[in-house]
Formats: sequence, structure tokens, C-alpha cells
Amino acid sequence: MTDSNMARRDALGLMGAMAMAGMPAMAGAQTPPSPSEKLRMFIMMRGSLDDSLVLSWNQGQYFGLIDGETTPLCGIINATLSRYRRRADGGYDGARGEISFITDLESGQIVRQIRNPYTGAMVDTPARGYPPSIVHINPDLKIRINENNGEKLENTTSAPFRNGADVWMSEANAAKTQLPNGKISLYNEIINYRARSADFARPGAARVACDTSFTSLVSWRSWLQMGDRPGRMLAVGTGTYVRHIEELPKIWLEEMRRTQPEVIAQPLAFLQLAWARLG
Repeated sequence: MTDSNMARRDALGLMGAMAMAGMPAMAGAQTPPSPSEKLRMFIMMRGSLDDSLVLSWNQGQYFGLIDGETTPLCGIINATLSRYRRRADGGYDGARGEISFITDLESGQIVRQIRNPYTGAMVDTPARGYPPSIVHINPDLKIRINENNGEKLENTTSAPFRNGADVWMSEANAAKTQLPNGKISLYNEIINYRARSADFARPGAARVACDTSFTSLVSWRSWLQMGDRPGRMLAVGTGTYVRHIEELPKIWLEEMRRTQPEVIAQPLAFLQLAWARLG
């Protein structure tokens, strides 16, 4: 799903019109939650109040976007593995990694090549994603990581709000990275989280069942071989959190058993190097 800069998507932010477009409409006046309650609800949707393994998946589609016109490119399927623990100041530290694959638009199956509709060339589609990295979620809901030279990171998170039986939150992320060739790589993303209001009140609950949707607008990925052509990639998709790794999508599991069986066998070990650096 990403090039190198997207390894930081957990710490980034998106401002302005895109953020407004990605957020569900507020349903009437509500009493603002306290900062600690806002953080608790966000962690229960995005992760877990304890240090248990958290699993989620997303499936969506990439489009090319040139001069306001979209062109279908390919599908995307990914899974994210993470775990968090509470800090003394009330914030949370975590380890989080993602493994993604490109899929065929018609069959939905993972593919190794697609035809670039702009150039007509067949291009390779290697496994994407980012290796496990450390995530810091502060009490004010600012998300940060250790930034690389030349990288500018921003992030905002909406207050939780209720609409009927549901609670919604939105996370807006953006990155601007200076590449070795002198170009600037951009990544902008909105993630919407939806859970049931009643689940937050369950005694002893560390997390809630949560569905997600995402929209991203990014620079051309290098594997598309677009050269200096103007334009961006637009992605949209949906997903959910699951309790067990075997509940992740079948095609993702089959590919992982073939290429990275150790992640399926020991998912916590996948996060261990980043988790150990938390001290």
C-alpha cells in the first residue's frame, strides 16, 4: 500500500477540505467528552487498553487521478498487526506493522503484475506495507514517531460523537518526504472508525468491535513507473478489526502462508523487535 514514507502513516495528519470530506456529519449538539475519555475511546477503537495483539484488515481500490479524472488502477488488501501499552502520563506507546498486496480489479486475487492504463506497460506489484515501527499516542491524541530527515509529519483526530447506537471517530494523517532524487513524496489519509456505543460500557472491556473506512491521496508509487507525469493516486476502502488471525481475509492468509508463514504462526514475534525498543 505504501512506499517508504508510508511507513509513518500512524504518526501523520491531513488538514483542510479532505479532512472535512472524510468525516461523518455530526448528529446534533453533544456534550464534549473529557480529554481522558476521548483518549480511552480512541484507543479502544484503534487498539486496546491492554497489551494484547490487535488485528485489522482493509480492502479497497486504487485510482489514478489526473486533472480531476479518475482511472481504475488496481485493488489493495492489507492487514495490520499492533499492540499498545499505557504510559505513566496517560498516553500510549505501541508497535504497529502492515503487510499489503495488490489485487486484480476483476477477480480480487493477489497479482504480481498489472497493466498501467496510462503507459500500457506491465508493471510488477511487489508486496507493500511497512515493517513494525514504534507509535506514540499522547494524551492530547497527537500521534508521533521518530521523524526521518526531510520528512514533515502532521496528524489530527476528531472528538468521538454518537449517531444513534454508533460512535464515530476520524483520524487525519499527512506526510511530506524528501526523496533521494530530490522529489517530494506526499501521503494524505483519512481513517474513520465506527463502534457501538454500548460496547464502551462493557465491564472490563479493553477494546470494542470496530469497522473502518479510509480515503488516501498519495504521490505516484514508484512501482507504477509513471516518471514525471502529473497526477496522484486515490485510494478508498473499508475494513474491520478481528479477534483472531484466522479471521483475516482468506486471500491474504493464503498468500502469507506461502510467503511469510512465520507471521501467521507467531504474529506477536512479528512485532517483537519494535516492541522491545519501547523498553
